[in-house]
Amino acid sequence: MDSEIIHAACMGAVITVIAIGVTIIEQERNRIYILRESRINVIAQREFYIDSILNRGDRHCVEQIRMKPVVLYKLCDVLTSCDLLRSTQNVSIKEQVIVFLQIVGQNQRFHVISGIYYRSVETIHCYFRIVLKVVLKLYKHLIKDPEDTVPAEIMNNQRFYPYFKV
Repeated sequence: MDSEIIHAACMGAVITVIAIGVTIIEQERNRIYILRESRINVIAQREFYIDSILNRGDRHCVEQIRMKPVVLYKLCDVLTSCDLLRSTQNVSIKEQVIVFLQIVGQNQRFHVISGIYYRSVETIHCYFRIVLKVVLKLYKHLIKDPEDTVPAEIMNNQRFYPYFKV
């Protein structure tokens, strides 16, 4: 009789475990899952945005950064050749200059630009200051000091006399 009671108790325990397992499986099956939003590739998104500015046409580029793509590439070449600006591990020269031009040309806030480029506000601020200092250094390469002499055609023309008195 003891073996029958032990056998019945074991069978009851097995049935209870199976019943609990089936209940858990049913609850998991009927559970509503919230789908996780897929992660975006921020580097690809950033490059796509920069390419969309430069490759959608001259008019769109001028609206966004106030210059044509050819001029932007020329500016980047000048900054590189004069050794005023360098690419870093994370930010290219092109991106640095475009971010600067968007902030200056569109009167965009650092917070807005940081959202567009998936970068922190501190990073945007840092590179803005770097490019600003570099642009201010460009005057040595682009602006020529005026000569002390006045050309003869201006000197002898009465129309310019009030402005160029000697």
